[in-house]
Amino acid sequence: MQEANLYQKLKNKTVRCQVCQRNCLISEGKVGFCLSRLNQGGRLFTLLYGVIAGGIQIDPIEKKPFYHFKPGSLVASVGSFGCNFRCKQCLNWWSSWGEPGTKQLNFLASNYHQFKKIKPENIIKTIIKSGYLGIAFTYNEPVIWVEFAHDLARLAKKAGLYTVFVTNGSWTQRTIDYLAPFIDAANIDFKGFSEKTYQKQAAYFGQVPEMAVYAQKKGIFLEITSLIIPGVNDNPEELKKMADWIVKNLGPDTPWHFSQFDPQAAPDKKFQKIPFTRIKDLEKASEIGRSAGLKHVYIWAPDSSYSQSDTFCPKCKNFVIKRAGWQPEKIDIDFPGNCRFCGYKLKIIL
Repeated sequence: MQEANLYQKLKNKTVRCQVCQRNCLISEGKVGFCLSRLNQGGRLFTLLYGVIAGGIQIDPIEKKPFYHFKPGSLVASVGSFGCNFRCKQCLNWWSSWGEPGTKQLNFLASNYHQFKKIKPENIIKTIIKSGYLGIAFTYNEPVIWVEFAHDLARLAKKAGLYTVFVTNGSWTQRTIDYLAPFIDAANIDFKGFSEKTYQKQAAYFGQVPEMAVYAQKKGIFLEITSLIIPGVNDNPEELKKMADWIVKNLGPDTPWHFSQFDPQAAPDKKFQKIPFTRIKDLEKASEIGRSAGLKHVYIWAPDSSYSQSDTFCPKCKNFVIKRAGWQPEKIDIDFPGNCRFCGYKLKIIL
């Protein structure tokens, strides 16, 4: 097994994991909350090094979603097993905290050497050979996969590929320091803006906002996503508080994506009884973001084929990116990132 990089050795062969904000205290022979980091003899090991769930998938970068980073490109997506949250609405619960992911992690804890692992350099060779431009760490929470993600991202940057994280934002300052030289962009899921709202979803608020600020300061380009769940995280006052915070701390150019809750995709029985998010409620959330001063707010509601996915210039109001679903049909931005109509400096990375 690969020894973990970010942990602290304590007395009686106990260790403290420092990868995510839970900072799990792990006794000898035990694993942390994410089930993927094992204490053996007072040393912490990752069970996920080279362990890929579902192989390499190819997606439009817009699907992650990234609308202001490398629009129109295809990205190779990779993920593994396990998560440090237990979200009741999780789309990828089968690999993150449910079965068969949990069963796979339990197997790895005692049979790691029997599991077929993939070397980072082999993934890079495959991506380059296929002609794709970047790699996305997604599906399960990539923070708990940090050692492999670090090594894979480092090789990707050497090969001229871009790298993105799709994350719940629970990383620590130490983890960001470790990853930042090799991660270009991150989409962070803001599930609300209070511990109470996060608890409703079986998630962990921690220092998600503060670490988003730190990641941006370390040079990671950020976009924010919020899945609006009726009666759970759709309180207008909390959404306004979140919007005001984003404008003040991450900047008004930060893209904020609102997506529709689908009860049929939720693993939790109570959440399965919650209705689809209404379009008018998504539009209300969008207006809260714009009223707070955010220049780019998007909506994705696949249940009704509804979207607000086009990007317009805040100065001249012309559309600079026209999208059909996840596919840009027209991009009127020059390579420095300026609007082709008026020259306004858009913070969009081509």
